[in-house]
Amino acid sequence: MRRFLTALAILLVVVIAGMSALVLLVNPNDFRGYMVKKVEDKTGYQLKIDGDLRWHAWPQLSILAGQVTLTAPGAKTPILGAENMRLDVELLPLLSHQLSVKNVVLKGGVIQLIPDSRPQRSDNAPIAPDESDSQSKSPVHASASAWSLELDKIEVADSLLVWQRGDNDVINVRDINLTLSRTDSRRADITAKAWISRDQRELKFSLDGALDLNKFPHEINLDISDIDYQLSGAGVPVDGIKGNSAFKLAYLSSPQSVHLSPFTATFNDNQITADISASLGDVPQYDVKIQSDSINLDQLFLVSDANTQSTGKTERELPSPVVSSANGLSESPDLTFLKQFDGSLSVNVDTLTYKGIAVRQVVLEANNQQGMATIENLQAKLAGGAVNVTGTVDSRGKTPQVTIKPRIQNIALGEVITAMKYPETLTGQLSMQGTFSSSGHDILDLQRGWQGNAHISVIEARLRGLNIQQIIQQAVARSNNDVQGKEHYDRYTEVKELVVDTVFSQGQIKVTRLNGESELLTVAGTGSLDLPGKSCDMNLNIRVTQGWSGKSDVIKMLQNTTIPLRIYGPWSKLNYQLNVEQILRDQIKDKMGQAIDKWINKNQDKKESKDAKKLLDKLL
Repeated sequence: MRRFLTALAILLVVVIAGMSALVLLVNPNDFRGYMVKKVEDKTGYQLKIDGDLRWHAWPQLSILAGQVTLTAPGAKTPILGAENMRLDVELLPLLSHQLSVKNVVLKGGVIQLIPDSRPQRSDNAPIAPDESDSQSKSPVHASASAWSLELDKIEVADSLLVWQRGDNDVINVRDINLTLSRTDSRRADITAKAWISRDQRELKFSLDGALDLNKFPHEINLDISDIDYQLSGAGVPVDGIKGNSAFKLAYLSSPQSVHLSPFTATFNDNQITADISASLGDVPQYDVKIQSDSINLDQLFLVSDANTQSTGKTERELPSPVVSSANGLSESPDLTFLKQFDGSLSVNVDTLTYKGIAVRQVVLEANNQQGMATIENLQAKLAGGAVNVTGTVDSRGKTPQVTIKPRIQNIALGEVITAMKYPETLTGQLSMQGTFSSSGHDILDLQRGWQGNAHISVIEARLRGLNIQQIIQQAVARSNNDVQGKEHYDRYTEVKELVVDTVFSQGQIKVTRLNGESELLTVAGTGSLDLPGKSCDMNLNIRVTQGWSGKSDVIKMLQNTTIPLRIYGPWSKLNYQLNVEQILRDQIKDKMGQAIDKWINKNQDKKESKDAKKLLDKLL
């Protein structure tokens, strides 16, 4: 045992002495020129290391450096800057003049993807001699040329990524912790995590994957096996939006293209599969195919107050996200981006749930040609019926022009009205065909930015909360004791088929024609509906053909009498205006006039007929 301890002590002394001698004999600054030249030769970027390099022997033999920057050719601002850099090296390869770096650690780094950090090229710019190169290139190269470099691992810790997409659109990715570990000469494993805070929302994510550079620079392959993410904050459900994703990415340099497939993602128990490809020419071509068995949008957006009360769940009270031109965002979408590419989009979703409505067999086929987008086919089945939409989006001018042509067949109107947060005043099987257009930037606001016309048919229509037959018959019964209505009435008006022609503009619907009939009554009229105010003003002409009891001659008269009825006010509390007394008086005058005219015609030669005619002229 004593001999083993003695041998171990001697070995430890030798190792310490060897490391001490190495630290004293090998100057780490000899590696500076080699690293700078290697980076410049491979990428054209300028690596700058401030201060002297120094050894750090415990717990790992390392080379420490101060401030480090990496600058693209001609750029004003470094693309990468770090507070310090540490290179963990292996001891034995140094004896054979081989710099084997096990780990490179950049701490407190700032990565700036902004216009000033991008490479700048100018064909006419003079090429000035570089002072630093002329003074130091030869001696540095002489001292470094004998060294070779191997790199096993790169770590970026506690760093920041600044990504500027537009003049006022900057995204900050914070607390970046990235590790690249080489598995062989041209492959590496990747792990990373970071978070993004923007518009009172926070996105946290982490990923694991592998990078394949076997065919670099002609081809790069990235295999992300797992990405975990969580989005929380304003406008997001209290539990946030969370899930994971995986994909394989292949990049080709000639022709320049990117292919992302298969791409899978889950978010709050929803799952999609996508195939994405892009040809990066002068005019990029993007082709996207998305497929999913089920997507529940109610799990991704805040639910309405009514839904909250019914489910018993409460939401976190947060202000709406601040969006303004100051940060490059606006409340209305900017469609000018469509001018920058060609592309196609194909979406297939078996079941799409929105506001409690299950929309099935959703199919979308669309394409874009540098700002002229065409919705070739958008179809779905919902509320017992079907919807088909075609249209165009033209963003080539100063203001976008959007035109859609919906065709609806036999959907349950009540379900749709409830989902749109309107009172369920009218129900029935709705069919519609129309054309709507929007010129400007309010395409998301149906009550302001749209106009058009539609032909509407509602089968088995029911106007809930108002029985027109009851209103008319009770009013007539109060004015005339010769007739009565029914003893009991339903709390709705039912029309077998209601046909309506409408003109829609800025949230106002003008009803140019309305016709309907049932076993009890017929209706015709015109009017208007105010969608923002949730109110209406309709002028109807009604004939009640059934439900009368009393004198047959009076009933027959009423069955052939058209009664004007005005329905107006908020949908939740409709008012009506009806003047039955005047109508009955007019009918009595007509009857009296007809009877007197008949008597006068029979007694034209008598003196009484002349007196009766004078009296009739005075009365009528």
